[in-house]
Amino acid sequence: MTMTAEKKVGIFFLITLIVLGVMIELAEDWHPFEDQREYKAYFKSAVGIKLGDPVRMAGVEVGKIRNIGIEESKVLIDFYVADGTVLREDSTAEIQQTNLLGGQFLGVSFGSDDAALLEPGSAVQTLERATVDQLITNLDRNQNRVFGQIGDLVDESRDSIVNAVSKLDNVMRKIDSGEGTFGLLVNDPGLYHDVQGAVVDLKAVMARMDQGEGTIGRLMTDSTLYDDAVVTVGDLKDIVAQVKEGKGTLGRLIAEDTLYVNANDTFANLREVSTKANEGTGTLGKLVNDDALYDEAYATLEKVNSIAAKIDKGEGTLGRLVNEDTLYRDAATTLHKVEKAVDGMSDSGPLSALGVVVGTMF
Repeated sequence: MTMTAEKKVGIFFLITLIVLGVMIELAEDWHPFEDQREYKAYFKSAVGIKLGDPVRMAGVEVGKIRNIGIEESKVLIDFYVADGTVLREDSTAEIQQTNLLGGQFLGVSFGSDDAALLEPGSAVQTLERATVDQLITNLDRNQNRVFGQIGDLVDESRDSIVNAVSKLDNVMRKIDSGEGTFGLLVNDPGLYHDVQGAVVDLKAVMARMDQGEGTIGRLMTDSTLYDDAVVTVGDLKDIVAQVKEGKGTLGRLIAEDTLYVNANDTFANLREVSTKANEGTGTLGKLVNDDALYDEAYATLEKVNSIAAKIDKGEGTLGRLVNEDTLYRDAATTLHKVEKAVDGMSDSGPLSALGVVVGTMF
């Protein structure tokens, strides 16, 4: 059976695709013109890593994994890096994830600048992180422990929880039936109406305040108080400035020390007088320290009191003058007669007047 030209072309095209795919797969790690440096790393576990995964340094791909095997109960990973990639003795290799969805690569660190270069074929120090299986195992272990403790706590507190739930049920039942203050608040519509009325009144008050009614409304809308306050503050500033400059009585009191000096001198004089008085010097000192004056004054007062008592009783001439009115009446009669005599003297001669006066008096 002969093949047509179309079939031959189709078969050739299919074979070409297959060969191209194989060449791409085989030639991915084939770099005939690139120098490579071989290294190895030992891990306790290498979950998810596979042949051909990239080797990256600071996120930049510098090589690939060439072989994965087991050696002395550890996982041996052979990898290479491109020529020019520097690994040092303190460089570390670590299996890392590309993203949260998966994908692994071998991350290699730079190492310190003062460390020696690592020769090709040497083993790189490794860092290992917990695998997903280990994380799940630890999570299960922690979960079991936590839930076990919670279960023990629930068992120990079962009676307390039951009592608390019972009390809470009783409280809710009382509230639902309108018992107690909170029950009245929940079931009595009067509170709602009161609150609604209060809100309406508050809105009315706020509206009046917004319109400038009342004292608070005027304070909120009228700028007179603010202007007056500004003027007052300005006046206070002027007064303070004048005081600082020493103007006026208050300014002179603050700026000048004359009053202080005078007061200091006065206090000094008072101290001197007080000292002399305490020492018994001068009249005031004798008055303060000598008891003789006090005794004499006390005796004098006793005499004065005795005389005043006698006068009050009508004893003696002064007592009779104070308490009796006979002398007063006699003196008044005599003066009346003298007045008549003086009136008669104007019409008579001296001798006649003298005779009238003598006759009047006797």
